[in-house]
Amino acid sequence: MKAIASVSRVNRFPKGSGKRALTVARQIVEDIEQQGAEVGDRLLPEQEMLVRYGVARATLREALRFLELQGIIFLRPGPGGGPIVQEPRPKDFASTMALLLQFLGTTFRSLIEVRQAVGPTMAALAAERASDEDIDKLNTSLATLKTLSVSCDSYAEENRRFHDVLAWASGNPLIGFLIGSLHNITNASEVGIIYTEGERDYQIKAYGRLLKAIEDRNPDLAFTEMSRFISRSDKYLEARYPDIMSKIVRWQDADDLSVPRVPRRKR
Repeated sequence: MKAIASVSRVNRFPKGSGKRALTVARQIVEDIEQQGAEVGDRLLPEQEMLVRYGVARATLREALRFLELQGIIFLRPGPGGGPIVQEPRPKDFASTMALLLQFLGTTFRSLIEVRQAVGPTMAALAAERASDEDIDKLNTSLATLKTLSVSCDSYAEENRRFHDVLAWASGNPLIGFLIGSLHNITNASEVGIIYTEGERDYQIKAYGRLLKAIEDRNPDLAFTEMSRFISRSDKYLEARYPDIMSKIVRWQDADDLSVPRVPRRKR
């Protein structure tokens, strides 16, 4: 584990600025990037950071708390603790998104429409870019789905996992975060969507066709298969759960973000 090097910064802040904490937060992020810090690395001790950024302790702590809320660092308590670089999660993205969507009066139907717009392109990109590891994960997820009944919570969880893996297999981090965040919001909101056994059977067959297109590196077919799947899925939800589709997204739908996770080092 390495620490960020200490190099003094001079004349960064205009006197009387109300944005010092945000400016410090941005400079910390720049330092993390420029010095190649990895997940699990510890940042400078507080006293060294105070000298480096030339601010008061309250301003520095506000900056660090802001970064923690954004999912960039984890503030480990106790001796040997302090700010530690962590891996951002879709939950962190979901929190900001859900807050803004609540103020705009956005419904869950809008989330479904985003999935409808992004899904086919995501699948096509996965057919072009998915690694062997990605394909193995998709096959494992599909195999697991085949063993589960829709009556158990594990089916819904594994169903979301299949789409999350597919999103990251697209090779586009924004798609990965976006799809994961949408799932986080719909999952945490406890909207209570349950699929019939017939719908489950259709989903598994559709996933099999989609995965075959990805394995064959056929982006056009992957796009088509995902388009068909999403079209049917959306019609199913609209027909069986119209009240849920018109439900307003709320900030608490982004799940409980107050409990930090232990940072995981990159391999």
